[in-house]
Amino acid sequence: MCPRCRQNAPIVYRGVNAFCTACGAPRSPLTSGSVNLAGQPSKVGGQITRVFGWVVLVVGTLLAAGSLAMCGAIVGMSAAAPYILSVPLALATWVLSYFLLKGGKQLEQSGVDTQKATRTQAVFALANTRQGMVTPNDLAQAIAVTPKEADDILTAMAKEIPDHVSIEVDDNGVIYYRFAAAAWGALAANPASWEPPRAAGQMAPNAPGVHQRVGAPPARVADGAGQNVRVEPRDPLEEEFASEPDLAQRHVR
Repeated sequence: MCPRCRQNAPIVYRGVNAFCTACGAPRSPLTSGSVNLAGQPSKVGGQITRVFGWVVLVVGTLLAAGSLAMCGAIVGMSAAAPYILSVPLALATWVLSYFLLKGGKQLEQSGVDTQKATRTQAVFALANTRQGMVTPNDLAQAIAVTPKEADDILTAMAKEIPDHVSIEVDDNGVIYYRFAAAAWGALAANPASWEPPRAAGQMAPNAPGVHQRVGAPPARVADGAGQNVRVEPRDPLEEEFASEPDLAQRHVR
């Protein structure tokens, strides 16, 4: 969480320095996820795995075909030796390459999903500090992408979650994205005593938690407690010598 804007915002690296994507304040490196590096290891690893899978498929298939042709030229294609050597090699190659290609694709997709989630978190944090109105240029400067990429990110969010994001145009023709679920002015000077307006709707997914001080409940007083109640004195020995049926009947009353 940023100590300045109090938003659960990821950081963005500009050179070796880290900054908050919501307010632009300097942040300590490695204190939060980064929009620059989020999902990159998985994406690169997935691409390398897929390339290795294609290499295994091509090389293994060529070796299996070469062994079949070589053995066939030596002992003849009618013999079983060429097939015994080449068929298992081809099957092993195809199975191994299948799992490499599938695993690489899943790993690369995992990186894409991680990058998307981190950028979405940054967008909501930025909306919390901009009163719910974000332009592509604002987002481009916040997460260090081009305005075209920022516009694509906001457009995709408007399509996926239309209840939270809408596209509007102001009087000057500037297109901006309104986040209806963001918490405008998320914190006051004292976050512990800040209470959101009742008509503001839900807060953004990464908006800071709001703690409301609740006083002790008022003591409840029975109806008619203000009236005078007359209590007749009773002999303290009366219940001691009373019979058990009388005591039971008195408790029932």
